[in-house]
Amino acid sequence: MAMSSSTIVSTLPDAGAVSVRTVERVLREGCPLLNVESPPGAGKTALVEALLVSAVGVAGLRAAVIAPHAEQTYGLLRRVVSHYGPLPLALLQSAQRELPPDLLDDQRIPRPVSEPRRLPGVGPLALVATADKLLFESAVPELGKFDLLICDEAYQLTYSKLAPLLRLTKQTVLVGDPGQLPTLVTIPVHRFETAPHRVHWAAPRELKRCLPDLPTERLPVTRRLPQDTVAFIQQPFYPNLPFSSAVYGEDCRLQFAVRGNNSVIDRALDLIAAGCSIVCLLLPGENAPAGIVDYELSEVAAEVIARFLARQPIWQGRMPLDANHVGYADAHVASGEQTAQMLRSRGVPTDKTQVLTPEIWQGLERPFMAVKHPLSGLNRLSTFDLEPGRFCVMLTRHQLGCVIVGRESIGERLAQHQHTCGERPFGAENSEWAGWQAHYVLWERLREEARLIKLSNTYY
Repeated sequence: MAMSSSTIVSTLPDAGAVSVRTVERVLREGCPLLNVESPPGAGKTALVEALLVSAVGVAGLRAAVIAPHAEQTYGLLRRVVSHYGPLPLALLQSAQRELPPDLLDDQRIPRPVSEPRRLPGVGPLALVATADKLLFESAVPELGKFDLLICDEAYQLTYSKLAPLLRLTKQTVLVGDPGQLPTLVTIPVHRFETAPHRVHWAAPRELKRCLPDLPTERLPVTRRLPQDTVAFIQQPFYPNLPFSSAVYGEDCRLQFAVRGNNSVIDRALDLIAAGCSIVCLLLPGENAPAGIVDYELSEVAAEVIARFLARQPIWQGRMPLDANHVGYADAHVASGEQTAQMLRSRGVPTDKTQVLTPEIWQGLERPFMAVKHPLSGLNRLSTFDLEPGRFCVMLTRHQLGCVIVGRESIGERLAQHQHTCGERPFGAENSEWAGWQAHYVLWERLREEARLIKLSNTYY
């Protein structure tokens, strides 16, 4: 390609100074290790895409991009072939895994390679793989060395998976969202909490702990979330990552073709249309059912979504929204399934209005979201419940507005919570305390801004 690396980045609609500077630091200055932190919807994948194309198509390097999940690698391939011309692409994945139908039908997408010996041995190369696959093949000599390793969604990658891959490359770039859920670790990790290397931590987090002067770039804006949402989530979930919203005016204007019926739920939806992008509906806290399934809350959540659709929402004054533009997030599968049943009983198709856990919602977005507060109805708040990344993901999927449903007792539970420091190894970080702080700060902000709206049990 004749284009410079700076020109490659500037061709993307959401490119900015940080994206250009990142490419320059890697390709011109030769920075050996660079960490890029991003708020939700800031263009992480676009930056990864531009860096890959610049490295391979402009500089003629051999580069590898890894992501936590196969679907993320497929998404990157779709974007690269859509935005740019021919590139020496290669997809490394298991022979047992099949490509999605749209990729199978796309002649621009190379057939997957399951063994490193089948990769081109010389010349520019853009290799795409999951972190697990590249790690599995990292000991095979035929894999060779890379000039550049790019880690997409790096905060979902543990240091234990990244560390062995560093020997394969001259330069490494980590791109990720520090507010997301950490990757799932299925073994006990207490023994590692005070070890010299916290191998179970997210790779960027551990590298920052070990290397206080780690070169870091920060994407400064979100192109998904309204500024109203940023004002609520930044302090509790992104205290070390200042950012603002690039969404304003028509980009976040919601209208309803059908007037509300003056119910509490419709008044909450009208607040969303008026620019209050996060609103919380609360049922009484007393007599809340034990366990994670709350029939009444599921009914409220289903009614919120049904009323949103029944009022014929319109985005930007011209784009009608339907069931494909709505989502529901619940921390528990059983509770989410109860809500899904309620939605289907109201004629809302759950193959379109998806009901998913935060772990699956990561990386996705919808114009409108409803979420169940992860602390709702609980008598004792565990570390799992208080995990800040879980609620952060739930509150950052929307482009227009989000309605939280929960119980009034949440504030009382937060105020009464007592966490026992003795349950963690001496010297380990107190993640439960950090989670409690995030939840408490957000709850107080909702209360101060009059976003906590009480429902009676006869809300409809």
